[in-house]
Amino acid sequence: MFIKKALSMLLAFVMLLGFSGCRNRNEEEIIPGPTEEDELVIYHKNTELAPMLMSLTEEYSKATGKKVSAKLAGNDFLGEMKSQNGALYVVDTHSDLSKWHSEGLFSDFLNDTGLSSLTTKIPAGIQLNRNGIGSYGIPLMLEGYGYIFDKDMLSAVFGEENSEKLAADLKTCSYTEFEGFVSAVETWIAAPSALEITVGENKYTFAAEKTGKAQNLTGVFALNSESTRAMEHLLSSALAAKFASRYEVMTAAEEAVSETEPIFTAFAEALDFQTSHIAGAEGTIGRGEEFTGGDYNYSTAVDLFARGNALFYPGGTSDAADFEKSSEGFGKNLDIMPMKLPLSEEQVSAAGMTAEKLQSSIVIGSRYYLAINPEAKENLSAVAKDFINWLYSDEAGKTAYSSAFGGVPFNFEYLMSGTAEEQDPSSSEPENSGDMTESGTVSPENSAPSGTSENSRTAPENSSVSESMPEENPEMVGPMNPSHKISGSLMESLAEYYSEGNWIPDLSFALPADFSKNILGESLSGYWGKESWSESDRKDFTDILIGGWKNLIDKDNAAVG
Repeated sequence: MFIKKALSMLLAFVMLLGFSGCRNRNEEEIIPGPTEEDELVIYHKNTELAPMLMSLTEEYSKATGKKVSAKLAGNDFLGEMKSQNGALYVVDTHSDLSKWHSEGLFSDFLNDTGLSSLTTKIPAGIQLNRNGIGSYGIPLMLEGYGYIFDKDMLSAVFGEENSEKLAADLKTCSYTEFEGFVSAVETWIAAPSALEITVGENKYTFAAEKTGKAQNLTGVFALNSESTRAMEHLLSSALAAKFASRYEVMTAAEEAVSETEPIFTAFAEALDFQTSHIAGAEGTIGRGEEFTGGDYNYSTAVDLFARGNALFYPGGTSDAADFEKSSEGFGKNLDIMPMKLPLSEEQVSAAGMTAEKLQSSIVIGSRYYLAINPEAKENLSAVAKDFINWLYSDEAGKTAYSSAFGGVPFNFEYLMSGTAEEQDPSSSEPENSGDMTESGTVSPENSAPSGTSENSRTAPENSSVSESMPEENPEMVGPMNPSHKISGSLMESLAEYYSEGNWIPDLSFALPADFSKNILGESLSGYWGKESWSESDRKDFTDILIGGWKNLIDKDNAAVG
């Protein structure tokens, strides 16, 4: 009996060892390497971003060894994010904020110490927030809005020796001067002659005849009758005369809206003038049947500008890619200038705004933001934050960003051109001292004013000038950039406006959600057919905009912040 019991115990012990060995071998087989669930996926819904994001994720994986990929989501972007519990995604501020915020899919970066070094550098004017509260995304890339023009065209019309100086004068001139310039250009297009005009304090003489690029000019503005986008950018400039921030626009009560009559009157006047000088396929046209019935859509406007029919293209810097598609090789020397408005100093009441600054500032915003899901796995959230910090702060990340986008990031640091001997590090501007204003400049109590001249611009504090100056980039002319390298003259111009603080937030997107389509859009569709606007027409148009805004205030239409 004893022997049987001993044998049974021995057999059980041997079996136990066998099972233990099997378990250890199985564990060793499943432990190696991360699973698919450990890979960070950047979800997005925009096909144009796919190649850029793929490039960034590949470079990040090479630099860190961490697995990151980008995925184009399906039609139900919100539903897919919820079901996949994605950690990092690209949101469209114009449409996603309200819905996604209510679903709890936004982390507030202001309370996240892992990203605080970046979020403190986001100017208030491009913060992704609701009702002025929180910071729910990192701007992916800045976009500028204004009148885009080709400096080579200015050279063809006014002489190469005058184009740079004229471009600078157009950027700061008054509305009256700009109005006179546009009218003179249209006169010259119809009958070329050595006409002399004054812009700023300088006189310029037209070429005696059309030559080079100027041979194709048919009008001044390349416009699109199917979209209100260009008009919304002009409206942002008008709103900046009354409101200092998107939060002020979003929370405006009926009394404040009633006080906008002067700025909407100015908006209507500028719009009337702009739409009276449209470049057509054969010559200058105005509003009316030729415009509304002539298939003047986005593609037509792009083609007219890229092929040299129009002097100005009212739009955004992101449209530059379509210019080159329209006309191969076009766009090497583009620039951008502010949209002008007939507003006097007395009509500009927003805090920190003056009529001069208004006429000298383009609109700047960011359409896309990187957002983190607060419910995502902790390890994936950590990789997401590391990716964002790498992209905007690490030298390898900045190089990858520059290669992918060639554009201007929100934390762009600017250093004007000049030799190291010409610049004095002891007088440098602190990197992030003082309080950020709506346009991102630093408060004057703690730093040099935003309008510092080119010759006095200096290197960042605690860094030598030689270390701050990058190797010269052949694609960049003039201003130099010590952090990110940008490509193209149009991005160069945007960077200069941004760094100098000469910009206005995208205020039109703070209006009630239905304003653009149902108020502005429908009103314009009725006025496009009018060949001329009377004073009564302008008054009616202004009343429609103000009344429509008031009617939307109490409705449940969440405004994008």
